[in-house]
Amino acid sequence: MITTATLAAKALGDHLAAELQNTFGATQAPLAETVSSVARLALECLANSDALYHDLEHTLLVTQVGLEILRGRTLLEPITPADWAHLLVACLMHDIGYVRGILKGDSVTDGYVVDEAGQRVVLQRGASDAALTPYHVERSKLFVRARLGQSELLDASRIVQAIEHTRFPAGASTADGVLVEEARLVRAADLIGQMGDPLYLRKANALYHEFEEVGINAKLGYTSPADLVERYPEFFWSSVSSHLERALTYLEVTVGGRQWIAGLQANVFRAERPYGAVRRTSVLS
Repeated sequence: MITTATLAAKALGDHLAAELQNTFGATQAPLAETVSSVARLALECLANSDALYHDLEHTLLVTQVGLEILRGRTLLEPITPADWAHLLVACLMHDIGYVRGILKGDSVTDGYVVDEAGQRVVLQRGASDAALTPYHVERSKLFVRARLGQSELLDASRIVQAIEHTRFPAGASTADGVLVEEARLVRAADLIGQMGDPLYLRKANALYHEFEEVGINAKLGYTSPADLVERYPEFFWSSVSSHLERALTYLEVTVGGRQWIAGLQANVFRAERPYGAVRRTSVLS
């Protein structure tokens, strides 16, 4: 059966493989095929998720941002095929932990694995995958170790460190400087893929209902999806923009990257305009 998920997974996998080989040559065909297979695996798994926002499309967008960051970085400084592969795979796998049933030991009746010790959480009747929000980063890391731990071309521990940085806010890192830089770029790709999405503000309902399922709305004082949109500009400037500066440097030097920057600016402007927010000096300019 032909499905949109299958088509998207194949298209993304083929695209990433072609980009890697076009940049580094045909000698990188084995690595390119590995990245392609991971893309197909990730998107087809995510197609099974019933999370309203953190779905296949979100990961597709984040991975496209990651690719544009890599294109720009390649123009500005030395970078290796392995650098490309690990950043892309981290983008592809960063939210795989939302999907129920991907880990050995996951069970509808006994609960879903949430850490290396094998502890589980039992979800309430009627819960969606968004109920795993507090645990999805750990689950993503466990999936990477299980599925890529024996890979000859990918370093699972390197991917895991990058995924850890998508936790928001990120904790202190013990990785070396090179890996921290890579992890920060993955975090930036995650944020830009979300907030630079041309349809982001229209997805406020989906994100609001994910937040509602895990109690985030109550903590933030949100009572409507409109609150999420109204407070979006302040959240962006106070909590997000400082994490994007290095990635924006790379995005500035490609046409596709500048389109993502324009998307960020447009969403902030559109959210500010109805509420008369004070104009700020942009780190994006």
